[in-house]
Amino acid sequence: MAGPEPEFDPAGPPDPARRAIERLLTRGLIEEDSSGVLRPAAAERWEISPDSLACTFHLRPGLAFTDGTPCGSGDFERALRAGLGRKDHSTQAWLLSALKGVDLVRPGKALPELGIEVPDAQTLTLRLVRPDPRLLEKLALPGVSDAWSERSGGHWSRAAGLGPYRVALADSGRRLVLARAAPGAQPAAGADTVILRFGLSTGRIRTLLRSAAPDLVWPVPPGLLDEPLPAGYRIRSREAVPHRRLLLVMRADLPPTSRVPTRHALAHALNRSDLIQPLGRFARELDTWQDGVRPFVFPPFDGEEVRQWMERADLGRSFHVVVAYDADGVAAPLARQMQGEWSHLAIYAELEPLRGRRLRSECLTGLSHVLLVDSQGLIRDPAADLAAVVMPLRGPAVGSFRTGWRTREFDAWLYPQRGPAPPLPVEQALQRLEEELVALPLFELPWLWVERENAAARCHPHFGPECPAPAAAPHASKRSRSGRSSAKG
Repeated sequence: MAGPEPEFDPAGPPDPARRAIERLLTRGLIEEDSSGVLRPAAAERWEISPDSLACTFHLRPGLAFTDGTPCGSGDFERALRAGLGRKDHSTQAWLLSALKGVDLVRPGKALPELGIEVPDAQTLTLRLVRPDPRLLEKLALPGVSDAWSERSGGHWSRAAGLGPYRVALADSGRRLVLARAAPGAQPAAGADTVILRFGLSTGRIRTLLRSAAPDLVWPVPPGLLDEPLPAGYRIRSREAVPHRRLLLVMRADLPPTSRVPTRHALAHALNRSDLIQPLGRFARELDTWQDGVRPFVFPPFDGEEVRQWMERADLGRSFHVVVAYDADGVAAPLARQMQGEWSHLAIYAELEPLRGRRLRSECLTGLSHVLLVDSQGLIRDPAADLAAVVMPLRGPAVGSFRTGWRTREFDAWLYPQRGPAPPLPVEQALQRLEEELVALPLFELPWLWVERENAAARCHPHFGPECPAPAAAPHASKRSRSGRSSAKG
């Protein structure tokens, strides 16, 4: 996996790399298969009340974590509560906004009484204030209802979930060894084992490919495809569903990008047809903002327009912005080209390539004026894309980055109070995004990975390339003759 090892933070902001590891180690109540169908995971079945205001889950019998401890409905209650009230992001609060009591959640404060009932160790009921037809889809997202024996963040050595894999070795941010084996046992030779390596340079990854060591490279560092792949490997891609895009975020809460004319000047100074060329297979032209809706109208490249917008913003003859982005991601080559294009029109961009915790912190709480971010909708709903761009009236951003744009005009669709939310006026939302220019969708990003030619990796359209080994059912315990509980992978 290109880039540093993601931190073990089950309630953290959305992160595709961390999500890929978590999906190997545990399960939530339900899950989404590669065709988009929701199916039971840790829950054996569920029931929805006639008024759609209660959803009751019945767990599989004998659930146990890979460290041998039993798993019950209380562990899923803790999972649902864990992401609420965080100070860095409010993703869980938005996803569970229909749950009774969530509207009273305040970042950093004690949680109010919530509509989560645990009548016994095998049953969990969610009480809603309004029907949410997408509740099950939201619960199927990694991290929302995932159960862990220990939820303290940081190191993967503490991560014990419901399987099918367990952490056999965590090597100081360089390597993770995941084994499908009985708890406490060392993985035997030839056992179903996944080894993940992190923090490698592009040259080192290419060297490993020449020695035929990796089965899968994902995420792919952009520089890896500057040369042909070694014999025996091929590049593959698949469209991401929901849409995954490279966004140019210009923060509305930090001067000078707090002013709309400044954002227009930055946008008009970019030639998108030139920007896409160095990205190659990593990106393609944007078709539409949402399916069935007209394309996003991107401001055309025009030097005279840039000068006029700079005058309206009282920016003088030049101005300065700080641009943050993932040093190992697809934005890295793009940022340098954007810097050059802006400089021709007296806009000076200071580049901040970041990784790991520093990148996550900067995207959510930092002071960079501009962000280049890889963004994917949480669920297949235009409201999910809008929620990532429009800040809540109170509290932190929804998702993994902050735009700083707060407005009440979409509350009826993003945060409905009672009754089902009306259909989102997508054309109206698109027009407002074009006017405000707080988040410009530059290009569409497919899932892209490198694999062995004789071993095709699966790819989930929502979550990206998957481990080639088949997934197993959630970990279940078995009663021994002595009555003690023993776990099996």
